[in-house]
Amino acid sequence: MIAPAVALTGCPAPNRPPDLPAQPRPLRVTFLDVGQGDAAVIESPSGRVAVVDGGGRPGADERAGDDPGSRVVVPFLRRRGVSAVDLLVATHADDDHAQGLIAVASRLRVRGALVSGYPGGGRRSAAYGRLLASLRGRGVPVRAAARGMTVDLGAGVRLEVLNPPRPYLAGGNGSDDNENSVVLRVVYGRARLLLTGDAGAAAEADLLRAERGRLRADLLKAGHHGSRSSSGEEFLNAVVPGVAVISAGQDSVYGHPHSEVISRLRRRHIRLYRTDRHGAIVVETDGTTLRVTPTLAENESPRAQEGAGT
Repeated sequence: MIAPAVALTGCPAPNRPPDLPAQPRPLRVTFLDVGQGDAAVIESPSGRVAVVDGGGRPGADERAGDDPGSRVVVPFLRRRGVSAVDLLVATHADDDHAQGLIAVASRLRVRGALVSGYPGGGRRSAAYGRLLASLRGRGVPVRAAARGMTVDLGAGVRLEVLNPPRPYLAGGNGSDDNENSVVLRVVYGRARLLLTGDAGAAAEADLLRAERGRLRADLLKAGHHGSRSSSGEEFLNAVVPGVAVISAGQDSVYGHPHSEVISRLRRRHIRLYRTDRHGAIVVETDGTTLRVTPTLAENESPRAQEGAGT
């Protein structure tokens, strides 16, 4: 199968030329199919690896291997020859993001971790507490993410933390943990990939204020599994992605992704890939072009054509 190449619209940061090696190797980002959850693996040309969320399932027991981290994320990393993770990111405390990271932390070497730090999130998730305990028990440095942080993955790849802000967002609507998700912009040459965790309308509005028109990205990992509370009109108008990825489970009990989000993406002719229809989605870029390869071709998934967009 030939993967489509997408022309990039991102521009280098002001006064900073593209920071690429003389013969650039591709940056690879894989959005794993973990069902109703999020998990992404970032592999820098330098060999450094970041794992952003690990999926999870409420009621599952990762200690018995009954979770996506054990069944999907760790086996994927081992197939890729990864024995050490340079950065583990828990965008927030929800089980379908954080639980699967416990298997990664307990079975592979982890050099550092970044978490939302929002104080209310962990009270709702026993799995998140076990993740933090596992990391600290192994002496892994754990930092609370804050807007303005930058993580260097080598070879010109950097992760820019755009959310959460300080003070934390507090909308009082019961979803503050989501709104304070870690939002990362992955930068390599002219390529920009925006990973939004479960950030919703409040976080998007705050990002629009804080970034002042600098949100453009070539790929958007849509917030909150394609929930109608995310990927709003103004936000999409600011990001202007050519490609969107939605990580959601088949026949989601939450109705994800919501039809309103699919319509917003279609109206903008954004190419859409969904883990529930396309399986794992591999994105590669040399900093100049973007190549997207779904694990399942559209003709292998009877429902893929409807969700693929144009």
